[in-house]
Amino acid sequence: MAEAAPEILEAQEIGENTGLISILAIGRHTLGRDLRLKTEDVITAIDGEPITYDVDKFDNFIRDYEDLPALLTIFRDGKLFDIFVSGPLGCSYKYADEPTILAVNSAMQGREKKSKVSYYQYEALRNIHRDIRLYSTRYEPMAAILPAFWLLYRRMWEPLGVVVITYAIALFIQPALFVLVYLLLSVYFHKAQTDMVRSHCLYHEYYFWMIFAACSTREAQQLLRVFDPKCQFEFSHVGPPEKTDSKAAANSSSQIDSEAQADIPA
Repeated sequence: MAEAAPEILEAQEIGENTGLISILAIGRHTLGRDLRLKTEDVITAIDGEPITYDVDKFDNFIRDYEDLPALLTIFRDGKLFDIFVSGPLGCSYKYADEPTILAVNSAMQGREKKSKVSYYQYEALRNIHRDIRLYSTRYEPMAAILPAFWLLYRRMWEPLGVVVITYAIALFIQPALFVLVYLLLSVYFHKAQTDMVRSHCLYHEYYFWMIFAACSTREAQQLLRVFDPKCQFEFSHVGPPEKTDSKAAANSSSQIDSEAQADIPA
């Protein structure tokens, strides 16, 4: 009996060992954890194109992907969202089961495909009262050019006070010192603006909830409202949340508090 050609055997092996990929576990110090991915998340598409792959080779596939960052579409709790990834997630994977595959196919039907360049990465932090701090991680030149006005725009009052006082003291001592301080702070804001926003949110007891990609702030708020119909935004594009009874709200707040505490590294 003639043996099959190696190329055919390899093709058969790849075909038998591919499927819809679900996250089984997330490493402690990995990109997947930094992006707040969860176990049972299902990776349904990359750059808008449906994908099935070998679970043992998926991280290598992302590492060698030519057009990084890649826009992954994630299925979680019956809902879809997108997220940019810049390299391997550092997770272990499994193949999605049949009910999950059917749910994914149903959710993907009729979903509009948009150009990857129209998306921006967003981070959403939430407190126990379901108030949301939402911001884009894209670079903002205003932070480096006019740090004080950027802080005012971001409503970051504590660092704004520190910056204004520092400017005033430097100007009082010597105008040349003021110029030097201004340049140094501009360089710092240029490099650390996203970290500053994160730190300010954490200082006010907002905890990481979701990281995802969206085309606009309005779209980002609409997505978050789908995941939590009771969440609230300081400047809302989607209106107020639905009203709920006090007992249900208390139970929900307790659950959110537990999730936030569980997300804090030991």
